Amino acid sequence: MASRLTSLTLLLLLLAGDRVSSSLNGASRNITDPKTLPEEIKENISEKEISKNGTSHNITDPKTLPGEIKENISEKEISEDGTSHNITDPKTLPGEIKENISEKEISKNLLTQNTVGSSAMPTTNSTILRAKTTMQPIQPTTAPTTGPPCPEPVTFCSESESRSAETLLGEALVDFSVKLYHAFSAVKKVEANMAFSPFSLASLLTQILLGAGNSTKTNLETTLSYPTDFACVHQALQAFTSKGFTSASQIFHSPDLAIRDAFVHASKSLYGSSPRVLGNDSNENLKLINTWVAEKTNQKIGQILDSLPSDTRLILLNTIYLNAKWKITFDPTKTKKERFYLKSSEIKVPMMISKKYPVAHFTDPTLKAKVGQLQLSNNLSLVILVPQSVKHRLEDMEEALSPQVFKAIMRKLEMAKFQPTLLMMPRIKVKTNQDMLAVMEKLEFFDFSYDLDLCGLTEDQDLQVSAMKHQTVLELTETGVEAAAASAISVARTLLVFEVQQPFLFLLWDQQHKFPVFMGRVYDPRA
Repeated sequence: MASRLTSLTLLLLLLAGDRVSSSLNGASRNITDPKTLPEEIKENISEKEISKNGTSHNITDPKTLPGEIKENISEKEISEDGTSHNITDPKTLPGEIKENISEKEISKNLLTQNTVGSSAMPTTNSTILRAKTTMQPIQPTTAPTTGPPCPEPVTFCSESESRSAETLLGEALVDFSVKLYHAFSAVKKVEANMAFSPFSLASLLTQILLGAGNSTKTNLETTLSYPTDFACVHQALQAFTSKGFTSASQIFHSPDLAIRDAFVHASKSLYGSSPRVLGNDSNENLKLINTWVAEKTNQKIGQILDSLPSDTRLILLNTIYLNAKWKITFDPTKTKKERFYLKSSEIKVPMMISKKYPVAHFTDPTLKAKVGQLQLSNNLSLVILVPQSVKHRLEDMEEALSPQVFKAIMRKLEMAKFQPTLLMMPRIKVKTNQDMLAVMEKLEFFDFSYDLDLCGLTEDQDLQVSAMKHQTVLELTETGVEAAAASAISVARTLLVFEVQQPFLFLLWDQQHKFPVFMGRVYDPRA
């Protein structure tokens, strides 16, 4: 039987956050009246004194100030471009300074940066005033003033490093897949079908990792089960190709968002695509994105977005399309309606049936489940985990499924022989459209909503994730034609049997690199 499809795509929208004003909330504070200062600053400054390393200094007497503070402020003057200006006479100040300082006031930023010298306040995107006598003209900056530098993308790995990375990546993808299954299950109804591609999601998140810095990089590595500084992961990911499926990535961004050249080159080298600039017409942008997705999924997913927000800054996409055939096809004339047992009811669904289908299978005592593997073309296989009897629940089997148990099952399947078996299983047709932000929160990854750092992708720090979508369409069938007639089956007692007549977990397994391409569950085959 031909098993077709499957396609999937997912989407990440990054939108401009509210830009933080350089004076923090736009408020100026009177330096001579500490009562007007916020509580967090009043803790660092008294009415006439500034504390520096535990030593108090009279702010009205600069002679008592340490050298590093005297360099930044004198009794009456602020130096700008080597020119002195009287702080008590704002008329002598340049225009760009007069906007930020009044006759008796200094902005909150100047106070915290140049007077207190404390890092207790968050660093803003632009500095209002840096009053150093030797400073060049003030230039706005979006680069962070604290923390480690943003790492450059690694685009070269030796052959031995790449081979080692492929082994590590396979292990990580299995761990990530099981974690992802539990996260999906947590946001779905217990009795709902679901399908997703761990490989597609890992590909997207790994491409984001290419431009991530600091905490976002660390958090992504943890979520993906990658070792720290997994430099060759991008090369290893590209090596995980198969004739059975195709994966594609693309970045779209608004004209006002500058992408770093290093990221552009790395994306082209490692993922085969360069970022594409969107236009000013939201409808045309929407059409462009949906057309790209439809082309990459062989028209299985025609529309990933219904609308595109006007403030969209960055869109990261990954798609995967799978089209595999059974090594031994099913006879559609043998398909007949058989019982399928739900939680508290019994239904009849079309069952694909074969008397002597080669299946590798066993019963796992930990999961209390029957495990079966069927071969597909292009070194892929379908693996099914079904509770061993109607007395056992799918939810209990899912709860017992850990990365360690999963790996042990797959190792045991590798050693199991394919034997002629009476096989009876329903067709698989699942469609899922999932909000991935909820799933990422279940994985305890919160950077997309609160503190995203993509310093390797762009200098613009005003990015936040607005939406992340994952859509999957999966269909496995004998020929796509429902049988019109049924025939009785006579089974010898010595024949092995593998029946799938209740809700089950499935995965499409890459046998060469040993990772799940797709994963999900079928609770009701009719859906």
